[in-house]
Amino acid sequence: MNEEKKAIKNDKVICLIDNYQLNFLTERIERIKDIIKENFPSIDLKTLHYSKLDINHLKGISGYILSGSNFNASEFYINKNLRKKFKPEIQLIQKKNQKPILAICFGLHLIAYAFNGKILRMNIPDSGSQIISISLNKSDELIPYDEIPVNIHHRDYLLPNDPHIRSTFQIIAAKEIDGYKTVQYMRHLKRPIFSIQFHPETHYSNNNFTKVYDKAIVNKTKTIGEEIIKNFIYNC
Repeated sequence: MNEEKKAIKNDKVICLIDNYQLNFLTERIERIKDIIKENFPSIDLKTLHYSKLDINHLKGISGYILSGSNFNASEFYINKNLRKKFKPEIQLIQKKNQKPILAICFGLHLIAYAFNGKILRMNIPDSGSQIISISLNKSDELIPYDEIPVNIHHRDYLLPNDPHIRSTFQIIAAKEIDGYKTVQYMRHLKRPIFSIQFHPETHYSNNNFTKVYDKAIVNKTKTIGEEIIKNFIYNC
């Protein structure tokens, strides 16, 4: 780690937006919080449930993390009430001159929806958390690798050739999963918006993966996932 990365000021505020339903049992929010607190003890981390979001009262934020969710953004088109619940977060995304955003899984879907992308739904059974390998067109400050193992767990997806998305975002990683072509990592062409389909905040326990994986692969997935979150904080 260089000196620039070491010198993180203690006045930095990161806002983690929890997109899960209230009282939904998940360890992913705690994982994100633990990764940040363990690596950046001086950072002021504020966790805000999406239902409490008021963009007019967000002051002094250095960066935002939009979490995954048990909701499906693909239902926005037929479920007006669900779409309305996330309107403030969509407005936050659309706000010009916004601070850096790291959007995870459902967060990527919100980003895509905010920029007129079409969120689709895989017609396959839920197979729980999986580890897949993705290749990147280029490495960058968020993911400095050409290929990485990642943890996926969602059947909503975004097509890499979506015309609205391709006009606004660079597709850095895509992957065909069970016959569906999916965006795995994209970043805005002009704004500091980083969107990933996978979960860098992998499970605490290796036992939470539904399939049998080599322990070294699981540990590598966790290590790289934590590095992605840390790199985002540095970028803020």
